[in-house]
Amino acid sequence: MNKISVIESIIDLDEPEASKDYAMWDNGDCSEIGLCEILLKQLIKEHKEENGEYYDRDIDNIKLR
Repeated sequence: MNKISVIESIIDLDEPEASKDYAMWDNGDCSEIGLCEILLKQLIKEHKEENGEYYDRDIDNIKLR
């Protein structure tokens, strides 16, 4: 299994924002960097939802496009 397949397998493409971001990258032909960006964005969103006001605010310093 290559890196792209591994990353694609852990992204929740049923989540509307991730699915939209995925489709925007050359109709789903994402680079490893693009996939990592989608995954990171998804993980940050989930982390904030799960931890509410107690999430690690250092995450806010991560810059996404």
